[in-house]
Amino acid sequence: MRHQIANLERRALASLLLACGSLSLTTYALAGEADLNLVCTGNSYKQDGPFPTVETFSLKIAGKKPVMIGGPGSEKPVKARIIANNAIQLKFTTGKFTGEYFNFTGDLFLIHTDGRLTRLTCNPS
Repeated sequence: MRHQIANLERRALASLLLACGSLSLTTYALAGEADLNLVCTGNSYKQDGPFPTVETFSLKIAGKKPVMIGGPGSEKPVKARIIANNAIQLKFTTGKFTGEYFNFTGDLFLIHTDGRLTRLTCNPS
């Protein structure tokens, strides 16, 4: 009986490791190669709390091309320079903020030069 349980545990562990490895490789491939057109909504924050209105940004990630991001009140998206891009995060910058998009969760954080932090959740447009 112990032998059967030990074999079952080994198989379960091997299956789990194989599944995690496959998921990691798939996520890495999608993060690096996929074109994404996203709509991101959320709030900006200062030290005294969140702003009362929800903000919406558009985010376009197209392979190795510069990130395009459009914010409230902007007529067209601006190019953002990519600082880092890996399976977990895409980090980019414009003249007004530094952005970090997290591939696993779809979260986007913008750290503005005026001290604001914008926290957004992104979904496919």
